[in-house]
Amino acid sequence: MKALIFSMTCGEGHNMMANSLAQAFISQGVETKIVQTFGYNQKRVERENKMFLWACSHIPKIYDFVWTRLVHKKVDANKLAGFVKDCLPYFQQQIDEFKPDIIMTTHLYASGVVSYMRKHNLLAKDIVTGSILQDFCLAPYWGYSIYMDYIFQPYDNTTQDLLNLGFKQSQIITTGLPIREQFYQPYNKSQVRKKLNLPNSFLVLTVGGGNNLGNNLKLIKSITKKNLKDVTIIIINGKNQKNYKKIQNYVQKNKINNIINIGYSSNIHEYMQAADVIISRGGSSSLTEAISVQKPLIIREKLILNEKINKKLFIDNGCALGIEKSSQAAEKIDMLKNDTSLYNNMLENIKKMRKINSAYNITKFLIDKAKK
Repeated sequence: MKALIFSMTCGEGHNMMANSLAQAFISQGVETKIVQTFGYNQKRVERENKMFLWACSHIPKIYDFVWTRLVHKKVDANKLAGFVKDCLPYFQQQIDEFKPDIIMTTHLYASGVVSYMRKHNLLAKDIVTGSILQDFCLAPYWGYSIYMDYIFQPYDNTTQDLLNLGFKQSQIITTGLPIREQFYQPYNKSQVRKKLNLPNSFLVLTVGGGNNLGNNLKLIKSITKKNLKDVTIIIINGKNQKNYKKIQNYVQKNKINNIINIGYSSNIHEYMQAADVIISRGGSSSLTEAISVQKPLIIREKLILNEKINKKLFIDNGCALGIEKSSQAAEKIDMLKNDTSLYNNMLENIKKMRKINSAYNITKFLIDKAKK
C-alpha cells in the first residue's frame, strides 16, 4: 500500500504535520512520499513562504481584513481555484508516477486541487483522499475541498462551519492535529529536567513556532523587570538567529541568571515536558503540542486572525490565559505559579481537550478505508 502526502512550507506547521503522518503510515507498513504543493517551482515555494511570514509580521491587520472578507465567500468547487491552477499537471504527474492508494493533504491549497481531481474523474475511484483542517477555525477557500473523501478536524467546534459550506457529516472526522508521537509519550518531569540540566524552579518555556514570529526580547525584558522569585525562563528561538543574539547580549549585559537562551532545538518536546507553563503564539501545532504534554498556556499578543480565534478557544476551554501586551506576562506567570487551584483546574481542562495519537488514528482510519 502507498500513501502520497501533499504539504506546504508556509508556517512550517504543515510540514510538521506531513512528517508526523508519514511516520505513522510507515510504522504501519505503508510506503509514503511527501510532495510540496508548489514543488514544480522552487521560486514559488520560497515566495509563498516569504509572503506568509511577511504578512504575519508586518501587515497583520490587513491579513485579518482579507481573511474576514474571504472566509464567508462562496466558491465554485467544480472549478479549480486560480491560485493553484498551475499545480494540476504537477499533481497528476506525481500521482501517476507514485500510484498511491491514499492521498493526504496538510494545506487547503493542495486539498482544493485533489478535490477538483476527484470531481472531474482525474483520480482512480479506489484512491482514498483526506485533508487536515490545520487550524481550530475555518480558513477562506475551504469550499474548494468539498469533494475530498474526509476532512480531519482538530476539534469539533468547526463541524457546523463545514456543514454550512456543504460538507456532509460523514466526511467530517474529529481527531486532533497530527503531531510527532514524542509529544504523547509518558514522562517524568524531574528526570527530564535532570537530563537537560535544568533547575528545580518554576520553569516557563517561551516558544514561537517554527519561524519564531514575535518579539521575544521585549517579552523577556518585561518579565525580568518584575523580579519574579524562583522562576526560570527558557527561550527557544528556532531559526531566528537575530533574536537569539539580541537576547544573549541582553542577558550577558544585565548579568541575568534565570534565563536560558536557546537557538534551534530538535528536542523541543523535552523542554515542553520539563516546563511548568508554556508561552506561545496561537499557532495550531504549537498549541496542540503544549496540551499534548499537558501544560497550561499563556498565549501571546499581536496575533493574526486565525491565531486569535485559536487563542479564544483555548481560553474559553480553560486551557490557557491570554495577554494583550507583553507587560502582562509576568502577572500571568505569577498567577499560575501561586494559584494552585487555577493551575490544577487548567490541567483538568487540558485532559478534556487533548487528543492523543492523532497521526496514528488518522492514518489507521485511511488505511482501513483503502483496504475495503
